Amino acid sequence: MIAATATFAAAATEASAQQAVVCDPLTGSACSSTQVQSGDVLSSVNLDVGVGQLQVSVETQGNVLRGGIEGASGAMVSRQEMQGLTRADVAVAAQGVENGAAIDNHVRGDNFEAYTGGAVFTLDATQSATGQAVRASTVVAAGENEITGGGYASTSATANNVAVGGPMSQVVGAVDQTAQTTVFAETVADIRYVPARAAFASRATANAMQAGTTGSSHQDLTIRQENRPSSVEARTDVYIDNAWDAATDAQARANFINAGNAGGSMLVQADQSNAGGVRADSRLQTDLYGAATVSARAVANETIAGNDDIYLSLDNTQINTGGVEAVATFQGNTGYDAYVGADAVGNAVSGSVCSQCAGQVNVTNNQVNSGDVSAAVNIGAGAVGGSRAVVAGANAAGNSATFYVSRPGG
Repeated sequence: MIAATATFAAAATEASAQQAVVCDPLTGSACSSTQVQSGDVLSSVNLDVGVGQLQVSVETQGNVLRGGIEGASGAMVSRQEMQGLTRADVAVAAQGVENGAAIDNHVRGDNFEAYTGGAVFTLDATQSATGQAVRASTVVAAGENEITGGGYASTSATANNVAVGGPMSQVVGAVDQTAQTTVFAETVADIRYVPARAAFASRATANAMQAGTTGSSHQDLTIRQENRPSSVEARTDVYIDNAWDAATDAQARANFINAGNAGGSMLVQADQSNAGGVRADSRLQTDLYGAATVSARAVANETIAGNDDIYLSLDNTQINTGGVEAVATFQGNTGYDAYVGADAVGNAVSGSVCSQCAGQVNVTNNQVNSGDVSAAVNIGAGAVGGSRAVVAGANAAGNSATFYVSRPGG
């Protein structure tokens, strides 16, 4: 079934800048969009190829609303409900790839994206994902063949996603996201030989909100995210017989907020709750290896708010009752350097402002975690021909809070 899509735009030219613009909140008006997807939205790619270069791009979405406000004032009321299954499967049988592979497979249940350029944008967005699953799977089977140019495979599944922002803008309003669906992303590969950099990644997120404004900008946002009893899992499982420089990564989040601003004040109210299980599992197996990197990160609730200017007000509440698990596994017989790490956190928040601006951070933070949190690293290296170095780390935390001032740009 075809996904529901919509676009919106508002612009003020120099000649009409003094005229009222459609959706202008100063006049009491607002554009509105309602999208309900009750059927399944499915994509699949099946390839059996021997090529010089391979590029695959798959985007699968239940409800999509994209648009922009430039040089104007606008308001958008958006309601999105994904009630069906959202799924994409990519299967590649590679009989040899000479000049590299690039594979992107991204699935979203509900997606709202707005560009703001020199704009005042008021947002009222509600998203709900309650279908059977939001699932993305990528499988690369090369068997006894090689991918000589290296490359990457990236797979992500997100139940609800909102992304807004742009230069010289004011972004204000509210976002409300609710998920009760299985969210699963996996990247699997089996390759004989890769004499170049090769990276494999999986991302699974129930609710995601991203706001980025630059220049002389301002944010005032209220964000509520709830992941009800369900599972969020990212899995990356790769075998390369002879890998020069290989990396696997898996990241799973129930609720994620990332807000960044520059050139003005920033006010964020965040309310996150998770009752589901969150798991990240990253695995890499090799016979021969040069550099091997394996990373896994699982977080129930995470809020990041950074203002590269004078003032940040952050009111943060995070409650987690679900289990959180991160597992990173590496097995290599003969090689040089292996880096393996796993991080698991129940609730995580960070806030920052600019030190050279006499920055000020005002924070109210409430974090409650009652779910089990575990991080595990498993390594078998150099059993046959030795290994030069192994660097390993496992970190688990129930609640983590970091607030600081920094130089502009970090």
